[in-house]
Amino acid sequence: MTSAPPPASAPAAPQLPASGRVIALLRELQIRGMSLLQPFLQWRVPVRLLRGAERASGREARLRVAAVGPDTAAHLIQHFFAAEPVEESCTLVPVWSLDRHLRTSQPEADLTLISLNNLSARLFLNQEDALAVPPMISSYIQLPKDVATLLRGNRKLADDFRRVRQQGFACHISTAADELDDLYDRFYLPYVSARHSQMVQVAPRSMLRLVHRVGGIQWLTQKGERVGGGLVYRSGGDFHAIVNGLRHDKADELLRHGALAAMYVFMLQQALEMGCTRVILGGSRPSLHDGVLRYKAKWLTGLTRHDGYLSANHTLLLRWPRLSGPVADFLSHTSLIHHEPGGGYSALCAFPRDLPLTAETLQHQYRRLKLRGLHRLRILLPGPPPADFACPPEVILIDLASAPSSLDQLLQRHS
Repeated sequence: MTSAPPPASAPAAPQLPASGRVIALLRELQIRGMSLLQPFLQWRVPVRLLRGAERASGREARLRVAAVGPDTAAHLIQHFFAAEPVEESCTLVPVWSLDRHLRTSQPEADLTLISLNNLSARLFLNQEDALAVPPMISSYIQLPKDVATLLRGNRKLADDFRRVRQQGFACHISTAADELDDLYDRFYLPYVSARHSQMVQVAPRSMLRLVHRVGGIQWLTQKGERVGGGLVYRSGGDFHAIVNGLRHDKADELLRHGALAAMYVFMLQQALEMGCTRVILGGSRPSLHDGVLRYKAKWLTGLTRHDGYLSANHTLLLRWPRLSGPVADFLSHTSLIHHEPGGGYSALCAFPRDLPLTAETLQHQYRRLKLRGLHRLRILLPGPPPADFACPPEVILIDLASAPSSLDQLLQRHS
């Protein structure tokens, strides 16, 4: 049994106001407003056919992309190809004709990505044969009554708590109105821009200012110096972490010393002191290979919908004529978290073709990708499953040679 270390450093007053319901209401109004406006702005959809080398195999592959407005599928396009693809064609298609166009256009693509506003997707797309992937996924930590219960049996978390104390990190919450710009300009924006490069999605300052009015900044200090910070707020029993950042000029050193873990530690302590029951950790890409989600994996206890104004208003669908070949190669390095037909979230991935299919390597892949909160983890295999593999209850192994190309049959047969 893991004994709980003493608290890393008690968060200082002031406490966060319990008025985050205002933010939740405003975000809901924004999402609803966008959902009504977007169908009128997005009545024509550009359909692009892209050709290039698939990232895993290097073989030529074609990807058809139907996306309008802010492209929530951009990260999948980047992960599909090894380099910038060639655009073979681009056609503007009325949204009411989109489904028929995608099913009849030639040449056939190895994979089709569709990113469309929710209302248009419901009205004009047949989604039964498409994998529905959330544009972003949120995760949360279900809080027990105290830190000791949280750490019991979780050695990694206990190690993080001890490390925070050893490195001399401390934390305090500030609600001062003039500190948001400091967080945004010196910590958040430089940090996320450097860490995520072309894949970065920067939260607008105006939106964060609205959150800050009913929340606060959790400043991380080391030896009295500010080294990081995060914007947080409370809504009912939920403690929300919106954005965070570290000093850009010391980011690598701070990460090695556990600064990011320290911010999580202090969030948990603050939330427990305020009587919250969950910490909402914010959004990640919908892939078990995503670095941000992998870091959160040791903390999170479940997955939930991401309520960003883009992610909550967009439907992201994937279709393929066959699972083998480029699609399986893609899923071997970019697994996809998707909506399970019966509710909840599952994941679909493929075993890498360049590895020997043994019980040992399969177990290694499972340990690398497993995630709490998944209903099913379906793994596509290049051959029959190893007889000596002890299959966990949530895992379903699928031999590609006998896998149906129809998605609904795949999910129903392997449920």
